[in-house]
Amino acid sequence: MKTFLKLHWSVLIFAILTGTSWAEEPLDLDKIVVTAGRKAQYLMGAPSNVTVITGADIQASGARSIPEILSQDLGVNVYDNSSAKTATLDLRGFGDTAARNVLVLVNGRKINNIDVSGPDLSRIPLEAVERIEMIRGAGSVLYGDNAVGGVINIITKKGRLGIAGRAGYAGGSFATSKSDIEVSGANRLPVTSREDDEVSYYVYSRYYDTKGYRTNSHMIAKDYDARIGYTLPEGIAVDLVTGWHEDDQGLPGGLSSAELKSLGRRGSADPKDFASTKDRYIQMSFETNPSAPGEREGGSFVLDLDYRNRDVYDAFFSFGENSTKRSIDTHGVTGKYLFSADLWERPADLVAGIDYYDHENDIRGGGSNPDDLTISKREYGVFSYLDYEFAPGWTANTGTRYHRADYDFDQRNVIVQEEQSPDEWVSMGGVKYEYGPGSNLFANVQQTFRFLATDEWYSSANFPDFGITPGLNTDLKQQTGIQYEAGIKHRFSDVFQGGVTPYMMDIDNEIFFDPVGFKNSNYDKTRRIGAETEGVWNLLKFIPGQILDQCEFHVNYTFQRPQFREGSYDGRDIPLVPRHQAGHGLRLGFGGGHQVSFLGRYVGSRFAVNDTLNATDPVKPYYVLDGKWMYRKKNYEVYAAVRNLLDEPYFIYVAKSAFSSAKDFFPAPERSFEVGMNLKF
Repeated sequence: MKTFLKLHWSVLIFAILTGTSWAEEPLDLDKIVVTAGRKAQYLMGAPSNVTVITGADIQASGARSIPEILSQDLGVNVYDNSSAKTATLDLRGFGDTAARNVLVLVNGRKINNIDVSGPDLSRIPLEAVERIEMIRGAGSVLYGDNAVGGVINIITKKGRLGIAGRAGYAGGSFATSKSDIEVSGANRLPVTSREDDEVSYYVYSRYYDTKGYRTNSHMIAKDYDARIGYTLPEGIAVDLVTGWHEDDQGLPGGLSSAELKSLGRRGSADPKDFASTKDRYIQMSFETNPSAPGEREGGSFVLDLDYRNRDVYDAFFSFGENSTKRSIDTHGVTGKYLFSADLWERPADLVAGIDYYDHENDIRGGGSNPDDLTISKREYGVFSYLDYEFAPGWTANTGTRYHRADYDFDQRNVIVQEEQSPDEWVSMGGVKYEYGPGSNLFANVQQTFRFLATDEWYSSANFPDFGITPGLNTDLKQQTGIQYEAGIKHRFSDVFQGGVTPYMMDIDNEIFFDPVGFKNSNYDKTRRIGAETEGVWNLLKFIPGQILDQCEFHVNYTFQRPQFREGSYDGRDIPLVPRHQAGHGLRLGFGGGHQVSFLGRYVGSRFAVNDTLNATDPVKPYYVLDGKWMYRKKNYEVYAAVRNLLDEPYFIYVAKSAFSSAKDFFPAPERSFEVGMNLKF
């Protein structure tokens, strides 16, 4: 693996040094993002480490889910418990606390659950995604709670002019099958002369069924999603997004070393555990005077209203039945005002707004689980953010947020009623220098915070013989921190984009689950330092004649070192975080419709979950290579994908016992295949 890292760095350095002479066709440097500043802006001008995964990237990848496509991106570590349902995205080295420290949005709507489960990424069909925008690092000022390690905004498809449709079917390893259909379109309004006045629609449905790689890792999922847009003659845009999701899945659990030998990697010691989910949502957005980046038309206003209902039932049978039913209702209202003007004859852009969410989490246990409580959380935040170009090429940015949450605990089985009302002020400031088209230097500092999830206040563990009983833990402290970040984004001629971003993040009172006391607790202090670097090239100039019509190569590398700074773990690495990660990809197009792509990722060694003293051997590193072939014509496309092409046996999640050196291993799939076809009209 050391040889692989040396080769990876050699390729990256050589390509940067020679990048000015490569290729004839320019790369797309005009991708628009809305996530970095909660306003539309060009990607290469964003004053932070932001990337966009486009629809073309998704099609070329061969990924089947949001976690799979994100695992191939710079600095993203994805782990799960042998089930796509439990997939967690980690940005900037949070390990087993990542689910509560990375914010996930869909069309700007927050989907992080208010309990400890984290966002359900299986809820979002990848086929319905237009693009994915990602901010690495702190976003607390603009986005509030959970936005500590990063922000991921998943933007779904919408209708385009005309009418189009697609019906697809795919099948593959582990008795996996998927069928889906989508219809979309848009029409100009006949009563107005404005070119952008239109009605658009997008409707999608999917059925997914797999036996799974391991025993009791089956999953059946159904999805229905729709998006309707209406631009009025007065310049008001209305967007309605709604969806319904249902799934049933097995939970295979972990395997001890002895069970790995007796049952094999595909076995399960928990053949009866299962979970089921129903998730429904609706979102209505209103925008006045929508404009493109760079247009200085004064002010515009955006208002989002959303409602979500999520029901989850799970049952575990290792020590008799222990089941839980959770029902979460969320109402959200977010509004922002965007204003552009000249201040002292220099451009200034202001974003100011308010976020309000009202959640109610009803928890009821079954079997040996005595849970019977409702935890409510009402939160609101007000924020402002200003970009000001104080000299040619130089832009300063500053922002601040006040955020408050009110928790109500109604524990019916022991008649406990309690309230908590934490609040935080956070601020940020930074500077950016654009020294060329698509090239800039930036630096910023930002305070961060995270409030407790509703069931982090509460422990359902019931071991009275050891003095552990269910109840509230209101002594926990809220998490706060600060991040320092600097970077460079550079464009060599029209064919190379690259960047390097070093960072440091200090956190006080990071919230974690203590497996010894079976309750949540606070670390004293933690520090994360790292650097992210990547490059993308178009290599067509080096291909003689017209053999290829596409040849794109990318490479990335991430170094990160998160450590405890005080207390009994002082100087130890935070578990489940690799110090080294790398990725690379090659995309080729030829023959008037053929496309071949290869994507590889390397994840270095890391300590098992709960091994806060780094007392046991780290989990072995792994390298996975995926490949995909696709052939496209006007009315159809066929494809074949191979995942884990080298048949690497590896584990992306390993948990250590709190009382011994024993570990539970969660095997990842070995080589697998998928073939599919899409018919278009």
